[in-house]
Order: sequence, then C-alpha cells, then structure tokens
Amino acid sequence: MNIPRILIGAGASGSGKTLITCGILAALQERGLNVASFKCGPDYIDPMFHSQVLGTRSRNLDTFFTGEKVTRALLEQNARDADIAVMEGVMGFYDGVGGTTTQASAYELSRMTRTPAVLVLDCRGMSVSIAAYMKGFLEYRGDNQIQGVILNQLSPMLYQRMKGLLEKELHLEVLGYVPKVDDCVIDSRHLGLVKPEEIPDLLERLKRLANILEKTMDIDAL
Repeated sequence: MNIPRILIGAGASGSGKTLITCGILAALQERGLNVASFKCGPDYIDPMFHSQVLGTRSRNLDTFFTGEKVTRALLEQNARDADIAVMEGVMGFYDGVGGTTTQASAYELSRMTRTPAVLVLDCRGMSVSIAAYMKGFLEYRGDNQIQGVILNQLSPMLYQRMKGLLEKELHLEVLGYVPKVDDCVIDSRHLGLVKPEEIPDLLERLKRLANILEKTMDIDAL
C-alpha cells in the first residue's frame, strides 16, 4: 500500500487522542486534503466524531474480527482515493483483548498495516518522567512502528525543553504539544464519550482546536 497514513495512539485511555485526532483531521482538511479516517476496534462513537469533522463516513479496522490480509484490504479499499488516512487507536497503545494480550490493540493494527504511529501523552504532573514513560513504549516491542509523540496538557514554557530532551535521549520526533484548551474539550461519562449531537457547537470547537494545532504542532512533519 502506497497510501500515506498515520495512527494516533496514546499512553492510556483519557489521554486526549479522540479530541486531538479530530483536531488533526480538521487541520488536514483545512489544508485542502482529502482525508480518510478509521478507528481501531469496534467502537462506534469515536467514528461519529470523525464523520462530523470530515462530512463523510469513518470506518472501523478491527484485527480481532479480521486477519491481516482482510484488514489491509479494508484499509486500501476505503482510503484508495484519499490524500492521507488517519487511524485513531484504542485505549493504551499495547492494550488488547482480555487485558493481557496485544491482540486487536493499536500496536497490532499499526504493525499489520505498517502504519507509522504517533503517541499522544498526557503530560500533566510530569517533566523528565515523560522520557522514562516514553522509553518504555519504545522498548516494549521492537516492531512497534512508533515514529513520533505529541505532548498533551503541557505548558508552552516547558515544551522546548522537553522536546530537546526527548529528541536527544530517545531519538524520537516530538511533533508538538497541545496546551490546556477547556473550550474544545469532548466530555466523557462512565460508558465512554458523549455523542456528537450532545455537544453544542461541536464543529466550531474543533475548528478552533485545528487553528491551535496549526500553531503548536508541526503538521507538515506529521
């Protein structure tokens, strides 16, 4: 497959990957790109948010239900006419079936489809520990496809120092940061995210987020 593609994963659920994925989708679309989006696993709510941004259906890629050949075929079929495909991971990057495997995880999807992965890390309450946390993800599986990281909930004053530290010690591209953006938050409840129609002015919120990401992230590098 020669389709340009990335997978947005995370260190854990609640790290902000759905919000940031939607912001990235909106930023890419604002640049005039034809974007295809996908969700790892059977989740049906996150793709609703993707569809709200893109105005077109978002698809699921679930390696529990389909093997490598079929998963790759579904990606190729549904991203054939796109300029770029963006996949959103599930839970933490390595979290899979049964809580004790990597089957059907974001890691498995990125490996099966040979898709570069970018992890979103919730950096609240951390500084140098971000490097130790990220090093664990890089070393846990040698075929992890992780190419970059986005630092979420990080102070702008700390960003350049953390970027220098991570790139020097881990040789990992730091693609930007996301400051605290209270007016762009997607709320959660005990069974997951609220649905798009429950959020007033959702598209306006995501467009504001896209404008922020254009300033705080290296979209070209992404």
